[in-house]
Amino acid sequence: MPRPHPARRARAHLILSCLAALALAACASPDEVPRLSDVELADGAGQSAALPSEAELSDEGGFLDSRETPAPRAQVQPQGGLLGWLGGQAAAVKAAGPDARQVPFGTPLPQGEIARVCGVPERRLGLPVARYPENRRGYVLYDSRPGTSAPRALYLTGFDDGCARQVTGALALFGDPELHEQLRYGLAGRTLPRGRVDGAYETVKAEVCGVAAGRPCGRAMSRLARDTAFVSVYPSFGSASYVNLLLHDGQVIAIEQH
Repeated sequence: MPRPHPARRARAHLILSCLAALALAACASPDEVPRLSDVELADGAGQSAALPSEAELSDEGGFLDSRETPAPRAQVQPQGGLLGWLGGQAAAVKAAGPDARQVPFGTPLPQGEIARVCGVPERRLGLPVARYPENRRGYVLYDSRPGTSAPRALYLTGFDDGCARQVTGALALFGDPELHEQLRYGLAGRTLPRGRVDGAYETVKAEVCGVAAGRPCGRAMSRLARDTAFVSVYPSFGSASYVNLLLHDGQVIAIEQH
């Protein structure tokens, strides 16, 4: 009986190896990422734990040294063959949002841009200065350099993938959907131009509240406000320009610069 050609044996071995790898991958389950605990933030609370030490702020191996940053869990390493193709498809699906870009911790960002920072403990992000909603777990704003009025890295947490979102600004403020509707649906707001964030809010509001565009959410406002927030990021105090973000259900839905 003739023996199989060596090239055919090698091809069969490669196919069996790929099938075995796929079977092992299908059995794995992603780690559950715990969300922030429901703790009231008093003035100055957590400052000693949140702010980096002087050693961390030094030029060598300190607060802005990305060499200490753990590798992000969600990062897909390039691979060849069938597994590489599958990984590329998953990465393409994840990269659909306005915050798809991922950068190492300590990377400076231009104002108006947003990026993910993964695998960094919250205590290294800076001082927690604001929480939304105030009385329950949700989004938290961290200031990397409190006490200065210069633009710096600001971080937001509370997202489904466990990664922080980094923006650059001198000041950032949370805003709730009810305030947004008061400004937008009032007489003065009707003459203002509508941008990407306004359109995204109308889509979210229609899904949660079941009302038409331009109409208030109504009785479902408390449900909408649980995980829907606006974030305004200013380049300096008193600036008329700002970057507006819409957060909903643990995701960044839209971003635009005014």
